[in-house]
Amino acid sequence: MRGRTIWNTVWELLSPVLLYVVLSVILTGMLELLAPPLSEDENAMWLLALVNAFQIPVFLRMYERQRRMEAEEKGRTEAAWKRRFGAADLLFAVLGGIFLARGFNGLIGLTPLPRLFSGYEPVTAAVYGGSVISQVMASVVTASILEELLMRGLVYERLRPLFSDLRPAVLLGALVFALFHGNVVQGVYAFLIGLYFVWLYEAYRSLLPAVLAHAAANASSILLEQLGWLDGLYADLPTYFLTTALCLAAGAFCWRRARKKG
Repeated sequence: MRGRTIWNTVWELLSPVLLYVVLSVILTGMLELLAPPLSEDENAMWLLALVNAFQIPVFLRMYERQRRMEAEEKGRTEAAWKRRFGAADLLFAVLGGIFLARGFNGLIGLTPLPRLFSGYEPVTAAVYGGSVISQVMASVVTASILEELLMRGLVYERLRPLFSDLRPAVLLGALVFALFHGNVVQGVYAFLIGLYFVWLYEAYRSLLPAVLAHAAANASSILLEQLGWLDGLYADLPTYFLTTALCLAAGAFCWRRARKKG
């Protein structure tokens, strides 16, 4: 670890997450003070969207600085990773995000977790309690960018050099993403989908495929909820099993395609 102590390493890994927590608390308080209507339940997603939006430039700057430092250490002057994907790669990344989101949610629904751990319900109610536009701005646009910058661009990127094998870094990166969500049900989902996002980032060495896949996964949940299709997809057990299996199979195909790029 180039002379670093374990505490230096832990601090380097966790400091972006701690900064996110501090900024979220400060920005939430300031926005509620300056615009009291944002503190109302129906505006919770607008508040989240604004808090996310204000943080994106901060973490983007940190990410860009980190990439420049890595390039200097390796003696590179240009970011070759920007040319490692095309339109077809982005399309399959998006499709993988959609199918895996539905498949993993269906898989978790087959376990006792949603009944044993109901802590996700208030979060779900808050997400779907606002207007569609506020849901899109908070969950699809700003959250996907901010979380990918934070989790893949900073936390995972700092984990990679600590291991000679990528697999521990991938697993730990997904675990941090799971803990970031704060409850068991969403945490399990975040771990599973986080493995896919990490692999997209690793395969293409760019955040763009992971951001688009993340946005597509979140958008699919909002769209199906708004259209009322979730009840239809999971109306009976055979349909539930079939839908989940097909989504997992399609998602695995997209994932396998990205693995070949890595």
